[in-house]
Amino acid sequence: MSLKKMTNHNVYLFIPNIIGYIRVLLALSSFAIFQKNLVIFCVFNAANQLLDAADGWAARRYNQTSNFGKILDQITDRLSTVLLYLLNSNVNSEYMIAIGLLMIADIGGHYIHATSCLIAGNKSHKKIDDGDILLKLYYENPAVMFVSIVCYETFWISAYVFKVSAEHLFIHKLSYYTLMCSIPLAMFKAV
Repeated sequence: MSLKKMTNHNVYLFIPNIIGYIRVLLALSSFAIFQKNLVIFCVFNAANQLLDAADGWAARRYNQTSNFGKILDQITDRLSTVLLYLLNSNVNSEYMIAIGLLMIADIGGHYIHATSCLIAGNKSHKKIDDGDILLKLYYENPAVMFVSIVCYETFWISAYVFKVSAEHLFIHKLSYYTLMCSIPLAMFKAV
């Protein structure tokens, strides 16, 4: 059977959804290993973020878009970021309230946007007809969206690694530089 001719009865085995399952495993694995191995923690998170771009590409390439896949992608994105919020609020307890508010805004903002698009009958949450020019730039320009997401996740990964890696000078300095470089677009995505 051709990949393009798959029917809804096997939507759970669509390539983009399998990528989504792998992303969940990577997020949970990075969370399980965060205290034991910073390098593997970073590799798992980086792979998770790269696969975030791959699942959308696979859905379009193989004509395997589905409501299940859209929901899985949103949940996987939120799960990945929430785990990073939790790690950072644990090691940066002085910022726990701010991180908690960012987490609520992140989850709430994505939920409100996705729900309003669904109610409006939009085929995609990435198509913005009217409204905020920054929202339109973010959702309708794949390069801007990709780089913003990478910078946002890099910010949170680097913030955590910077805080816990003081005894590993190279990792500590590298995490500092990636943290500083990611701030502008991480702030853009957060807004």
